[in-house]
Amino acid sequence: MAENLSRLKSQYKTNCKKILELSSKIRYVGVTNKFGRTIAGQLRTDLTPFLKTEEMRNELFIHSMIYNMRKNYEKSIGETEFIFISNKKVDIISFYIDELVYYITIDKNIDKNELYTLNEQIRSIAKL
Repeated sequence: MAENLSRLKSQYKTNCKKILELSSKIRYVGVTNKFGRTIAGQLRTDLTPFLKTEEMRNELFIHSMIYNMRKNYEKSIGETEFIFISNKKVDIISFYIDELVYYITIDKNIDKNELYTLNEQIRSIAKL
């Protein structure tokens, strides 16, 4: 059991690295469980994070709770494909796959049309 969990964590860490390699505009990739606990995460090496540790923990928890709460509406409006948040300093895209939240921050200078292509590439990597 512990060996299987270790193997899965290693796979998620590998996925984070592969996602970072998709574009130099991706700043951070994180994978959390449905409670917002980080399973794996990877920051682009040349960056300083915008959020402090506690702020990041809260941010990941919020995204997890959004997906948990939206489950109640999926029969009416369909499954949430992704969440996109645009801030002054960074864009954020997140999505839910197999009870895990993938949380990705992206530089502001990315072409917004490129986000859809990037989203599909990320999803293909994220599916184990």
